[in-house]
Amino acid sequence: MQVTACQLNFNPLVNFMKRIILLALLLVTASAYTQEILLEQNVKSDSIRPTRGPNLKNFTHFYIGVGFPFHINEEVTYTKFGTSTALDFGFRYKRKFSNFFATGFDLGIGSSTYNLSQDVPKTVPDTIINEKEKFRILSFSPSAYLRFNFGRRGNYVGNYLDLGAYGSWNMRKLHFTINKNEMDEKVRVETTRLDYMESFAYGFLARAGTNRYVLTAKYRMSDIFKSSYSIPELPRLTVGVEVGLF
Repeated sequence: MQVTACQLNFNPLVNFMKRIILLALLLVTASAYTQEILLEQNVKSDSIRPTRGPNLKNFTHFYIGVGFPFHINEEVTYTKFGTSTALDFGFRYKRKFSNFFATGFDLGIGSSTYNLSQDVPKTVPDTIINEKEKFRILSFSPSAYLRFNFGRRGNYVGNYLDLGAYGSWNMRKLHFTINKNEMDEKVRVETTRLDYMESFAYGFLARAGTNRYVLTAKYRMSDIFKSSYSIPELPRLTVGVEVGLF
């Protein structure tokens, strides 16, 4: 009889424990169900297709480049090839329309330096022989281009050809001469606001690129020197390289 009484005394405790376990299972199940719903919602919100990237609808990046101007068909060739340079830095936007075609624009700042030969006879900008002499033009150059893509690619730039046109505002025009005086001191003369130079220029451009590395060419259609001064033109063609900063 004592054993039976002991069993009867433990039955309420067992029932209570069963209820606690059942309640805990219900809470765990409810919690897991709630987490699954939140996870499904987050996945749906993250599945929105991106539109910005190297081979997506919109792409922007900065670039830096260096070019070398040289004469091709000018009557008088008086700049030094190799030491005359054109440096460019700017912002580029590309709008993709298909896997093979895109368009866009650039906003660039350029510094073109033309080292002048001092060989006789010298005519640009005058006949004075100096130890060193150069022109420097600082410009703001917006441009627009059409891009033709080649080959399949993932979300990277790939191989392409750009054809376009540019305009330039020559916001600062400089002329430098460097000579030594009788005291063997170096005398550097800088002349600004050159009246014989035009303030605006325009021309065509072409670029052949693979990812961030680009071969560039620019051909200036307009004259740098005003026609009333009868000064032979600076080189119209500039060929160089460019690196996309992305």
